[in-house]
Amino acid sequence: MKLQYPAPVLSFPLESVSKVVADTLKKKHWHRFTAGTMKLVYVPVYIFTYEAFYEQNGVVVNETSGKIAIDATNGNVWESVPYVLDEMPVELVRETRHEYKMDVLNPSLSKDEAKDLATVKLSAMLGVPRQNIKIVGGEIILWPLWRVWVDVRSGTYRIDVDGVSGMVFGAERVPVRERGWYEITEEVLSELKQPSAWVRYVNLLADTLHVPRWAVWLVIVLLILLVVKWVIP
Repeated sequence: MKLQYPAPVLSFPLESVSKVVADTLKKKHWHRFTAGTMKLVYVPVYIFTYEAFYEQNGVVVNETSGKIAIDATNGNVWESVPYVLDEMPVELVRETRHEYKMDVLNPSLSKDEAKDLATVKLSAMLGVPRQNIKIVGGEIILWPLWRVWVDVRSGTYRIDVDGVSGMVFGAERVPVRERGWYEITEEVLSELKQPSAWVRYVNLLADTLHVPRWAVWLVIVLLILLVVKWVIP
């Protein structure tokens, strides 16, 4: 599909999206969930280059520069986009190289509106007056984003996955599920397969009971000796 604006090559396929969403939910203890609608969206983003100057008593004492990405549909800052453009081998193309169905959003902000927003947001982010910020550029690129709606017991939530880097956004909207005793016990038993976990749990038990750690270890050793004596006559 031909594109009105350049876009990075989609490098995070649908199969990877499903896995990263599942892994994200598992970290919040959601093992049972339903992935509903999954949509590929190309979002227009303005890329500006900026220079900011720090002053003391009217004298410039420091300066910084970089890039800022402004979502052309809502004015939000995309902090990940400049990082990906600078740190990853991103290829910009005018025609997609995949066969996924996709929606291409149209910009609702003009370049000047986005530039003004970038100045305001940089002023707050960097802690410098607006007049000390110089912004140039303002080209639009279309950024691929997977939007996934997941159903868990507490409701339906949208999670976004960057189509270039695989970064996950919106996971903070999903609440952490409280684990049951069975899950906690299973996790503890799994961890106790490692000797280091025994040390950590025994020391934690001693600290919780407010007794010397050596006393707890002594009790455990005595119990082990009793079990061995009972098993081996």
